[in-house]
Amino acid sequence: MLKIHCVSDLGELEMPWKLLAAASQSATVFQTWEWSAAWWKHNRAGKKLFALRVEDSDGTIIGLAPLFRSVGVLRVVGTGGSDYLDFLALPKREREVAEAIAQWLQQNRTRWLWADLQQVWPGSVAERLPGAQIWQGETCPFLPLPVSYDAFLKSLSKKLRQNVGYYERSMAKLHTLELRLATSQTLLEDMEAFFTLHQLRWRGRWMPGAFASHAARAFHNDAAESLLASGNLRLHTLRLDGKPVAALYCFHKGSTTFYYLGGFDPLLSKLSPGTVLTAKAIQYGIEMDGATRFDFLRGDEGYKYRWGAQDRYNQRVSLTPVGIVQPLGALLATSGRLALSLELRLKHAMHAKQGGVKGG
Repeated sequence: MLKIHCVSDLGELEMPWKLLAAASQSATVFQTWEWSAAWWKHNRAGKKLFALRVEDSDGTIIGLAPLFRSVGVLRVVGTGGSDYLDFLALPKREREVAEAIAQWLQQNRTRWLWADLQQVWPGSVAERLPGAQIWQGETCPFLPLPVSYDAFLKSLSKKLRQNVGYYERSMAKLHTLELRLATSQTLLEDMEAFFTLHQLRWRGRWMPGAFASHAARAFHNDAAESLLASGNLRLHTLRLDGKPVAALYCFHKGSTTFYYLGGFDPLLSKLSPGTVLTAKAIQYGIEMDGATRFDFLRGDEGYKYRWGAQDRYNQRVSLTPVGIVQPLGALLATSGRLALSLELRLKHAMHAKQGGVKGG
């Protein structure tokens, strides 16, 4: 019989978290200890850790639901700035873990009002929670990768394939071109360049951008440092004459490279440094990491489809307690579903206005 312990101190979970994330073939970089601990450090205000550690009869930890509670609502650590969240479970124990977690939650239903599990990846452990409702979330375009970069280039449209080579040659003729992957010696400098380049684009649109606040930068600096140490960070920078002009903030885990965010100097848009650097990041993924998928993560922006991306959708998993508190939980769930529908429509409209969407 499985045992569940509710843990309120994140530090107790470091070793089992790392072991479970490493053992799971499907766990994404957003489920790693490195990403999650940095997120919790910078976003814990007003939240109480409500993590459920699942143990086998012999004390072996086989699963983890890294939840937190805020105003009675349970969410996964990382909610908001993360993609593809989920519970962790040893291979072939996923359903067993999900059933044990659901049973414990219902037995302790007076301690929560609604479990709102956002950005859950398809085929997840959380989707197997008995009694849960599953709603389709945001579009997450991804690009299946061939075994060689030459084969990838051949898969592109003729125009894009020619542009990648043309823009790189043009930059090399006019400038000293350098492609740099962040190391422990360059990380702080490269992260600052990435923040600056990303913000330039959004300031040009009179919008704050993702890194306008010191808190956001502090979180990502800490996450990047931890992910670099664990071998999961891929921060690519394109420099011309020693000056950074494009940066891609990527991660790698398993067979997938994740493209989180990028930025480039708008004054050099005619040379398309962002296009060149994206191609180089894909090349690195294929040749150095053995990646079979380049994941563009959330958002249906049109540029993702020009690379040949295919659609899939993350999920939102909703669970309400049975019994006396059920009506309030159900009301929260209904409000959450309506809010999700509105959020998806607004984001689609924003992407269409700012840079096009699929088919646009």
